[in-house]
Amino acid sequence: MAVTLEDYRIQVIEQLRVAHGTARARDLLAEVNLVLASARLSTAAQGEFWESLNGDLDILAEESKGVLGKEAAAALGAVIAAAQGSVMRYQRLLESDERKSAD
Repeated sequence: MAVTLEDYRIQVIEQLRVAHGTARARDLLAEVNLVLASARLSTAAQGEFWESLNGDLDILAEESKGVLGKEAAAALGAVIAAAQGSVMRYQRLLESDERKSAD
């Protein structure tokens, strides 16, 4: 059974939700970046994936407020911040690659 990009994005969010530490979040998103690149998706499709993932991270951050204990909320907040930083980095790389291919 083939996995859609939306299904894959949901899997990534679930893995980030239970990630133990910011290093794991960054490693997971590095793996995601490799999967997207090896799938030979267009730059636009990859950009949409990262944009949607970032939106999902915003939602996760909002949903977790007031639901988790102080320590758990802080840990998840750190994972989300690390993940969003990685997402921004991959978005910038895509933009850079797009500009290079346009030249």
